[in-house]
Amino acid sequence: MTQDYTTKWWAAFSCLAFIEGVLLVMLFSGRSSVLTIAALLFIAILMVFIPRADDVVALTFDRDKIDNKINSLNKKLSTTKNRADKIFLLTIPDSMYKTLQKINSSNYGNYDLTAKLERELYHLRDIGYIEDTKEIRDIPYEGNNLSNYVKITALGKQYIELRKSIEEENNKGKDK
Repeated sequence: MTQDYTTKWWAAFSCLAFIEGVLLVMLFSGRSSVLTIAALLFIAILMVFIPRADDVVALTFDRDKIDNKINSLNKKLSTTKNRADKIFLLTIPDSMYKTLQKINSSNYGNYDLTAKLERELYHLRDIGYIEDTKEIRDIPYEGNNLSNYVKITALGKQYIELRKSIEEENNKGKDK
């Protein structure tokens, strides 16, 4: 329920200007008192602030618009966060993520160093998720525990934790 208060404010401003003029005439004609000077100051202050009264009224009556704008921004922020989470999750494929998790467990288990696994290890090393302690090509092609040859970095652990939290958050959102 908004109204146009501009006309009312300018009418009030005009009345105050007239009263100010009368008080100034009284002041210069020698019929001044402390009350006249106080009234002059008070009216001068009102005249300064009346043009701004529209802005104050607009703020008080447009709270619904402000609330709607905040809700709209929150929705956009949520959408942007979901997109960023999805991009983050897609930075490495699930198979590579599972390899990283197994390496993190320190008990990778039996492995065959296939071309695919070798590419994954090179990629994980290149992005800083596993340490570059040994050359990947020097790892035996078969073994009991790949974790003996490859160690995860702090960045790799941080990625795993962050991805887990995003996946849990996404799963909670789907359950609702």
